[in-house]
Amino acid sequence: MNGFEVYKIYLAIKLHFTSKKQSYDFHKHNGRTTARLETFTKRRDKYFFHKLSRTYSDSDVTNYFISNFISNTNLWVGDIIGRSGDENYKSWSKRIESLHYYYEQDIDYILSMITDKLSFDDIFTSKGGQHPPVLKSFLSKKINFETLIILDDILKFSKRLNKTIKEKVIWPKLYDRMIRYKPFISYNITKYKLTLKKKVKEM
Repeated sequence: MNGFEVYKIYLAIKLHFTSKKQSYDFHKHNGRTTARLETFTKRRDKYFFHKLSRTYSDSDVTNYFISNFISNTNLWVGDIIGRSGDENYKSWSKRIESLHYYYEQDIDYILSMITDKLSFDDIFTSKGGQHPPVLKSFLSKKINFETLIILDDILKFSKRLNKTIKEKVIWPKLYDRMIRYKPFISYNITKYKLTLKKKVKEM
């Protein structure tokens, strides 16, 4: 893999996460873009792509960009070359490799919020147009992004939140990122449903 090939992957992942109205889908287009070599050679930042090509394998480069774009969609490649980008990638890889373990830990945290005044359903429900506890937990980095997405796949709470949350900046952007990121996460939903049911019963 050379710098231009890394650039094509970067462009495809960037389009997937930032194109208006999700007009570009990485999977539907098989990662193909209209990137041209002559355009790439004129870029002042082409050095960064060449550096990545020497550091990571083909599949790792794709995951490297995914891990960084889910953290910040307003990325310039120079922002993720070096310690920041590497740390995002390592943290993401660790979560993906032990996805079910982190999911279980996050479910334990979520269930610990249940009290006489806060039911399981309340955790996923917007009251007075505010963010529900599950979103506050994610935004305060108490639970992982993958857990939020898997729980939404199981409980379907995001569609309801789209109608009930009043603020029009944080949640809409987060929901959009959830939709774009979900196809990159591989998990057996039946297994995760059973884990949730088991932990709820054990309370």
